[in-house]
Amino acid sequence: MRLKHGACTDVGMVRVSNEDAFSAEGELFVVADGMGGHNAGEVASALAVTTLRSGVRSGLRDPSTLRELVQQANTAIYTASLDDSAQAGMGTTVTAMAVIPGEEPRVMVANVGDSRTYIFRDGRLDPISVDHSYVQELVNEGIITREEARTHPRRNIVTRALGIDRTVMVDVFTQDVRTGDRLLLCSDGLVDEVSDADIARVLAQHRDPQECAEALVMVANTNGGRDNTTVVVVDIADDISAPVDLPPDDNDTEEVTRPGAVLVAPERTKRRISFGMTLFWSALVAIVLGVVVIMGVYGRSGYFIGFTEDDNVAIWRGRPGGVLWFNPTVDTETGLTGDDLPADILRDVVTNREFGSSISARKYLALVEQVIVDATTTTVGTTTTTTGG
Repeated sequence: MRLKHGACTDVGMVRVSNEDAFSAEGELFVVADGMGGHNAGEVASALAVTTLRSGVRSGLRDPSTLRELVQQANTAIYTASLDDSAQAGMGTTVTAMAVIPGEEPRVMVANVGDSRTYIFRDGRLDPISVDHSYVQELVNEGIITREEARTHPRRNIVTRALGIDRTVMVDVFTQDVRTGDRLLLCSDGLVDEVSDADIARVLAQHRDPQECAEALVMVANTNGGRDNTTVVVVDIADDISAPVDLPPDDNDTEEVTRPGAVLVAPERTKRRISFGMTLFWSALVAIVLGVVVIMGVYGRSGYFIGFTEDDNVAIWRGRPGGVLWFNPTVDTETGLTGDDLPADILRDVVTNREFGSSISARKYLALVEQVIVDATTTTVGTTTTTTGG
């Protein structure tokens, strides 16, 4: 399989140093986005790339080999952070792509953090990797959209990174490729500034991969350049054909079912009334009871986050403010108060953010509690996983 590639990295329009690192040579391509103060982020990302580049010389036989290599990079960064107090808490994201040896044209992608690998085919851009981030978990739960995640105030919180812990879970994906496919590896400096639609437009406009990489970085800087941006573009150039069926987006949503109207027949009476009048009153009673039942089901369906009378954060069952005489009730009360919440999350509670199920609401509160824990440990000087480069 013959590959053509281009790469570009830039400090951006705001940052004073570039904590990204990349490798684009042979059949291994890597983008790493470092984090940590006092240039520790630069050390972490560079160490990740160096470890991967050195390890690939012994050969990458299959996806498990790539996973082991990324885990070795994690060990190297973690050990270095223990040896030098100035580098304590340093870490990095990584997305790495390599060719799988064999007759079938395939690549493997390893991912930790929120740097990404995409495939661009026939004008369509699809992610291969999946972010390990706070906002990605919100997207998975259907709480926000992918587009909303791009501008979310906590979009830079990663839930997994190299060097933070002694061990790390590495996601590895395989992807069939064919002639004309274009693969894109990038740091979050690109996707935070440029929409998927605009990325696809630039990928389609530039035939040369180096020109394409430079154009993507330029668009990110034009749109604000608030972070370092690194882009690697890899083209599948040989005349090979292995069609691929990309899986559909898993966007299942939980649906609240509502029973239909209940028809209650009136009691028989000895009073002589006309058949038409009987039919009229029967229909009216049925309609009224049906409306009551439907409103009752609606009033008790759904969950939202709000405060109790004691200012504790709680999951409520029902609708904010109630419906008719169907008032919401407390489903789960937490130990959190309004004073514990960051401003953006407090706004969600004050405005009674709604959820389709108690499970979704509980998962949201679990993420909130994790954010508070991370913020607390950061304040006292423990490890933080907020990306800085």
